[in-house]
Amino acid sequence: KDVSYYRYTSAFVNDLYAGFDGRKFENLRVTGASLGGGLAILTGAITGASAVSISGLNAMYSRRTFDPPITKEQLDTRVFNVIPDRDIIARIDQPGMLYQRTQCRGPKNSLFACHSMWRSLCELQYQCGSNGRPINCWCTSKYGYPAPLTNGTLTWEEACADAPE
Repeated sequence: KDVSYYRYTSAFVNDLYAGFDGRKFENLRVTGASLGGGLAILTGAITGASAVSISGLNAMYSRRTFDPPITKEQLDTRVFNVIPDRDIIARIDQPGMLYQRTQCRGPKNSLFACHSMWRSLCELQYQCGSNGRPINCWCTSKYGYPAPLTNGTLTWEEACADAPE
């Protein structure tokens, strides 16, 4: 029980729902990636908070092992997980109904290249667009995504020259 971190995160979210510092919270979201994504999935299912996970461990098969047990409906309605191709961690257990499988452009010979929150963010921006905003500079420099077309006075390389890595 001491290492069941979902109990602590669920208690924290329930405390926020009950009221904190004189304020009552009604609409909470829990997010995380990898192990934090798994915690977000469990916390969201248990408390009713909306949960968004990137490469999180799923919980459909193991849902009855938690205290309190989690229902299929809780996982199907409160939890969203991004599951990249070839991400071995995000393929542990089964996801609920709300998930998005994405491509992974990481090296095929790298065991954990696809288990990257940052690479997943780049993939989502590349595939889904960024609503007119440029993608992060490190998507091109670190992960090899194509640079956007220039539509102003600066080239992509000039715009990213001073960007933090």
